[in-house]
Amino acid sequence: MPIANQALTPGRTTLLDAVNTLLSVIGEQPVNSLETQQITEARWAESTLLEFHKEGQTRGWSWNTELAYEFAKDVNSQITVPTNLVSFAPDAYEWAGRFQLRGQRVYDRQQRSYTIGSDVASPLQADVVWLLSWDDSPEAYNRWTTIRSARVFSGRVLGDSNSIRYTAMDEQQALIELQRVELDQVQANSLTGGPGLRPFPTFSPGLGLLGRNRGYMRG
Repeated sequence: MPIANQALTPGRTTLLDAVNTLLSVIGEQPVNSLETQQITEARWAESTLLEFHKEGQTRGWSWNTELAYEFAKDVNSQITVPTNLVSFAPDAYEWAGRFQLRGQRVYDRQQRSYTIGSDVASPLQADVVWLLSWDDSPEAYNRWTTIRSARVFSGRVLGDSNSIRYTAMDEQQALIELQRVELDQVQANSLTGGPGLRPFPTFSPGLGLLGRNRGYMRG
């Protein structure tokens, strides 16, 4: 397996640690490395971890989401996005779903073309969700992914309902901790809607939602 999948960060749970957690759930011995891994169960464990690590990020979290991110046209008046972009949402109020992501290029549904016309100012802004590596993701998220993956992995390999019930309890606790960290990071406020919006004289939760959708929450 690629060495990038097991990069070490002091004080953090590595992907190797997570793989060994999954192996312990099915009663297998830990491995010392993920590089050129010959043990079938270890390869399955790593594949399961990366599957759920990617899937869980697509919903968007505070740490992998950016609002009003700018994308410039290239010399051919096209916009190509980075490969680790998993969600692309231009302002719905301004563009009404005109632009969408197809592969790595932005498609104009109105013009039925990948060429972005002169009527669209460059750069085009969109709210985006990035797919981050294991080491770039928060420890709480990696912990939740590990437990979640262990629950599925044990079921796939052993079909053991007892171990599935046990790890489901751990998964719930890990998710609670992840949600606590997420709330601390977001600093949500029903009166102001979050960073970038001034206090409103009366309770107006819709203002906060509007600010998030239109990309005003940039701190």
